[in-house]
Amino acid sequence: MKSNITHVCLVLLAFSALMGCEGVLDVKNPNSVLESDLSNPSAATGIVNGANGTVVRGIGYVYAPYEAITDEVYWIGSRDAWNQLDKGDVSDFNNEFTDASWPFITAGRYMADKSVTLLEGFDAAATLVNRLDLARAYLYAGLVRVVIAETFSDFVISDKTVVGAPIGENNMTTLFDQAVTQLGKGLTIAQTGTAAANLELQRKILGVRARAQHSKAVRQLLIPSKTTPANPYVSVAGATADATAMLAVTGTAADYKWKIDYFSVTLFNEMAWELVGRSELQIERVPIDAITGVRDTRMVADSTDFKNVAAYADRYSPITITSAREMHLIIAESFLAQATVDSANARTRLNTLRALNTLTAIAATNDIFASFKHERRANTFLQGKRLMDMYRFGVRDARWTSTLPAYTTPGTLLPVTIIERRANPNYPK
Repeated sequence: MKSNITHVCLVLLAFSALMGCEGVLDVKNPNSVLESDLSNPSAATGIVNGANGTVVRGIGYVYAPYEAITDEVYWIGSRDAWNQLDKGDVSDFNNEFTDASWPFITAGRYMADKSVTLLEGFDAAATLVNRLDLARAYLYAGLVRVVIAETFSDFVISDKTVVGAPIGENNMTTLFDQAVTQLGKGLTIAQTGTAAANLELQRKILGVRARAQHSKAVRQLLIPSKTTPANPYVSVAGATADATAMLAVTGTAADYKWKIDYFSVTLFNEMAWELVGRSELQIERVPIDAITGVRDTRMVADSTDFKNVAAYADRYSPITITSAREMHLIIAESFLAQATVDSANARTRLNTLRALNTLTAIAATNDIFASFKHERRANTFLQGKRLMDMYRFGVRDARWTSTLPAYTTPGTLLPVTIIERRANPNYPK
C-alpha cells in the first residue's frame, strides 16, 4: 500500500514515544521520536513504544468490524456498513469500517517490524542500552502477526512505497510461524534475568506464543476446507508447553491478564468508541451458564466493565490480549482433542477457571464438550477470538443472513480492503 502506509507511519513516528504513561506502554518516555532520530540508539525505548502504540491502536480498529460479525456484539445504530457486518457479510472489501481498520493495522505491522530491524542493528553494534527493549519489539512484531492471521483472510506486507504481493489465504498461517519465531527471540532475552520486568515479559511472550500456535491449528481446521470440522478440538504440543510455562511464571497471580489500557486522543480503542461513544454497536445479551442456571456472571462483569464510562470515558476500554485463563483453556482443550478423550483432566482445568469466580464446579455428569465451549466463550469474551470459535463449533449468529458468507462459508474472515486494492498494482483494477 503505497500512499497509506507512508502517511500513517510518518505521522505516528512523530509521536512514537507517546506520552509518559503506565498503561499501554511498559516504560515512561516523554520524548517524541522523529524519523531522523531512528539511527540514534538513545531513541530505542521511544521507537519500541511507538511500535507498541501503533500495534494496539490497530488491534482496536480491527476488532470493531470483527466483533460486529460475532454473537458478542450487534448493530443498533444508523450506519449500514455495521448492519452489513452484523448480518454476516464478512468479505465485502468495500465495507467502510473494515476498510477504515486497514491503515492502522498495516501501520502497526510496519512499525513493529521497523522497531525490530532498528534495535537489532543497535544490538549488533553493542549500542543498545536495554536489551529488554528488543524483547518488547519482538513481542509486538509477533502479536500483530497473530492478530492479523486470526482476523484477515489475506494480507499484504508492504514497505512504505514498496508494495507487497498478497500472501494468499492458504499461506496466512505462515504469519503464525513468523510470530512464533519473533516471540522465541524475545523470550530468550527476557529469560536472561529474574527482575520483575523480565518476568512480566516472559508472561506476555509465552501467552502470545501459546495463542499463536493454538490459533494456527484452529485456522487450519477451517481453511482451505471452509466447512465446520467434524472434530473441532485442537491439541498443539508447543501451545500446551507454552501455556504450562506461562502459568508457572505467573505463579501466585492465578488470574493474570495482560490488558491493553488505552489512554489518549491519539491512542484510543475504536471498538470501545463504536460500542460506548457512538453506540453504533451493543454488547450482546450474556448467555446462561448451564451449571448455575443464570447469566454468566463473568461475562456480565466484563460487559459492565467495558462500558464503564466513569473509568474509561467513551473510547478507552481495555482489551485483554492474553491471560492465565486462556492458558488453562488451551490445556483443557488438549485433553478433549485426544483420540481417547480425557474428560477428567479437562474438567479439572475448567473448574480451576470457575473457582476463580467461586462458581459451581462442573460435575462428571455434565457434558464436558458443552462445558468447554461455554468456558471458552466466557473466558475469552470481547478478546477477538469468538468468530473462529463460532465457525469451528458450528455456531451461527441469529442475525446472520442465510445467503451471506459467515453463514454459508465457515472460516471466512476480513478481506484485503479497497484502500489497498486501489493503491497496490498487484490487484487487478
